[in-house]
Amino acid sequence: MEPVHQRNTRLIDEKFKQYLLPGIMMAMALQIGNIVDTILVGNFLGAEAIASIRLVLPVETIIQIAGYCLGIGASIAAGVLLGKRDKQGASEIFTAIFWFTVVWGLFFAVIAPFTAEPITKLLAAGGGEKLIKMSSDYLLIFMIGSPLLGIGLFMGSFLGVENHPELASAYMIVSNVFNLSLDYIFLKYTSMGTMGASLSTVLGYTIGMIVFYWYIKSPKRMVSFVKLKNTKPFKDAFVASIPMLVFMIMSFFKELGLNTIIIRYTSDTGLSVHTVCENVLFIIEMVTDGIIGVIPNIAGILYGERDYFGIRALCNKTLKCAFIATAAVFAASLLFTKQISIMFGITENPLQQILITTLQLFVICLPFHVWNKFLTSYYETIEQTTQASLVTFLQNGFLVIPLAWLGIYIDMYHFNGNGLSGLAIGFVSAEALSSLIAYIYRKIKFKGSNFYMIPEENPGINLDLSIKADVNETPMIPREIKEFCVNHGISKEKANIAAVAAEEMAVNCIKFGGKSSHWIDICLNIEEDKLLLRIRDNGVPFDPTTYQAEENDFDIHGINVIKAIATKINYIRAIDLNNTVLEFAKN
Repeated sequence: MEPVHQRNTRLIDEKFKQYLLPGIMMAMALQIGNIVDTILVGNFLGAEAIASIRLVLPVETIIQIAGYCLGIGASIAAGVLLGKRDKQGASEIFTAIFWFTVVWGLFFAVIAPFTAEPITKLLAAGGGEKLIKMSSDYLLIFMIGSPLLGIGLFMGSFLGVENHPELASAYMIVSNVFNLSLDYIFLKYTSMGTMGASLSTVLGYTIGMIVFYWYIKSPKRMVSFVKLKNTKPFKDAFVASIPMLVFMIMSFFKELGLNTIIIRYTSDTGLSVHTVCENVLFIIEMVTDGIIGVIPNIAGILYGERDYFGIRALCNKTLKCAFIATAAVFAASLLFTKQISIMFGITENPLQQILITTLQLFVICLPFHVWNKFLTSYYETIEQTTQASLVTFLQNGFLVIPLAWLGIYIDMYHFNGNGLSGLAIGFVSAEALSSLIAYIYRKIKFKGSNFYMIPEENPGINLDLSIKADVNETPMIPREIKEFCVNHGISKEKANIAAVAAEEMAVNCIKFGGKSSHWIDICLNIEEDKLLLRIRDNGVPFDPTTYQAEENDFDIHGINVIKAIATKINYIRAIDLNNTVLEFAKN
């Protein structure tokens, strides 16, 4: 039996496993959709069609600012508030950004018929008429469908924080099944061309929204539409979204700048090769985005609760899994480069050989890319927006555009190459330098800190322990708490009150937890004027604040006793765990 005084990571590990598979499935569904979409377009419409879809990525980035960018930021801000037991504040953020997303999407839908073609001509400066026509057709339908796409992305961001990671993955899976099925039908059996590829995306993600019905009806749901009293929810969501906003803005300039440089120096062919290389990033992100996506879903709640021990345990697990996956994709990309080329419909030399050489250099950036994505997600979650924004700023534009241009220039004019090998080396250099500069900045700005940028232990004077959900272990709890309190100057009377409350809560967690209850985390924190007792377990939902014993029954389970001796009691069901916080006066 493990010592009762030693906090373990069992509950965090269970949450990681619970959120991991749905997260991976969600990321795989999204990225497989992008990859297979490109494969179908390449095989049915040719390499130029692949380039045409990539050409409009800057506009897609702007359209998705509300649903994707603000959706992630809003969900993180709401998660931190839920960790602080503020359901009203979380609901206000949800309401504010939902309606902002709707209005944002409607704006682009209205202007689509008048702006799609002029925008495409501007983006394709130096490109052929066929490229412009394909891009314009694709962009028109995407803009018209932007309200529906935005709502889907926004809701998907909230499902993980709302104890429904499985519904988030189900949404992406259902959407992409219909997306790819319609893709095949439209591309093979109609003459719609790239317009068909765009229409299949809009229809697929619209059909996938049927999944949200189960979320709306779920008893686990913690946020809802509420009346907004002021603009604070918008401000909170925008502040939490700053790293993602920087990412989206820099992605816009990155895609715009790279497309211009690549077309200018290497023509439409170079853009096709680069699009395939980017799809290899989608392959690694199929798995790693799902793994890293656990961070905002769980760490936001833990950060709101100031559970720094749990955050460290979660990050260690996340990084280990992410880099194992990265190593596997890196090896496969080097071994099966030719097969990747064939998969995207590029089968003829010399284009195939150019792609193979370029891709083998490009994949060196994968480990740096994954590390930078982890840092961005993590720092955004713990409200270190400056650090997160710096990584994003460096990785997505500030470094990659000049280094890509320099690589192309040196390759073409000093080594008589085609420029694409230099482009790949530029990408590797940008990812590696982003990691290095972010490290140096942190060391200078936050001297003595490691990359976690949180305290080594939970704040204040605290006792942090774990027990099995077994009544035979509960008698040890009051002994530990009394000893801890007396050793830190708390009166015996207050120590006894905290000890009784902790034992009674643990007994109730075990009694009402059901078969799913395995471990209970107990944390007693001594603050300046109060004692805070946090109990967390993985049993079935049990809210002690609403529990009432039968009228004629003696309350042997002590809930009423706990309510009587505690100054305040709060409960929330977050990340599918029962989280109860009891407050006691210190003196």
